[in-house]
Amino acid sequence: MDLRDQSQPDGWAADLMDKIRDGDPSALAPLYRRTSPLLFGIVLGILDNRLAAEQALLETYAEIWNRADACDPAAMHPLEWMARVARARAIAIASLSRKQRSGRQFPAAVREPTVAPELQKRARSAIASLSPAQREILEWAYYSGLSTAEIAAQTGKPLGAVRTHVRLGLGRLAGPDEAGGTP
Repeated sequence: MDLRDQSQPDGWAADLMDKIRDGDPSALAPLYRRTSPLLFGIVLGILDNRLAAEQALLETYAEIWNRADACDPAAMHPLEWMARVARARAIAIASLSRKQRSGRQFPAAVREPTVAPELQKRARSAIASLSPAQREILEWAYYSGLSTAEIAAQTGKPLGAVRTHVRLGLGRLAGPDEAGGTP
């Protein structure tokens, strides 16, 4: 799935990021209103603790404000960039409290359309097309921030199998244009 598809009616994100880049504080409130459900879902899924997720969300928006120049809409859709900032922030917080949970169950994705319903629909469809093993390994990789070796140790799967599931799963999510064909 490529969030850079500008044919979707979500140019508002790029517009608000342009205003934030220009230092316009009035753009932060509408950006928060439209993106916080998505970003909160990401950080809550990683941290599995509401208070920690709320703190991570606040730190995410501070980072979005402070690093708005790093968001290049030509290279990456602003929603994708914000999601990456939120994920990185949550993983940083999780790594501070290194309590690894064996057999962790990952929360279901947010079901209600919150930010970009068409993009969410395409993302859910792409994820549903993965095999259960690919989906499980990609959830571990995304939500835990663990390396493939650490995922293999946590899940009891061979390292080569974990790496193959990651490669094939990401290839399938990238689609035929970026993966050189559907795997």
